Amino acid sequence: MMNEIQAAEKLQQFAVDKELPFRETALFGVKCPYCGKSDRIRTLEHPEELKDRFTAEEMKRYSALWMTVAPCGEFLGICKFCLNIIKLLENRRRAEAL
Repeated sequence: MMNEIQAAEKLQQFAVDKELPFRETALFGVKCPYCGKSDRIRTLEHPEELKDRFTAEEMKRYSALWMTVAPCGEFLGICKFCLNIIKLLENRRRAEAL
């Protein structure tokens, strides 16, 4: 079974390979816990939002990675500067490292 760190690394690679997120709305005021940038955080789309964009196999992989990293329905994001996957807390007002 894959742990959260391994899943985050695979999710990061998936997001980079597929150029996620598709919507480019920045979360201003949210600071990346890895690099400190505050204007580069983007919310990753939940797997349900992407079911028409990927093959069934890609959706299965993305969903499994998402559920390993965020099993309780948290929002996930990516820093478009350092490319790290982060958890978004307090209704996407704060970021936390994995």
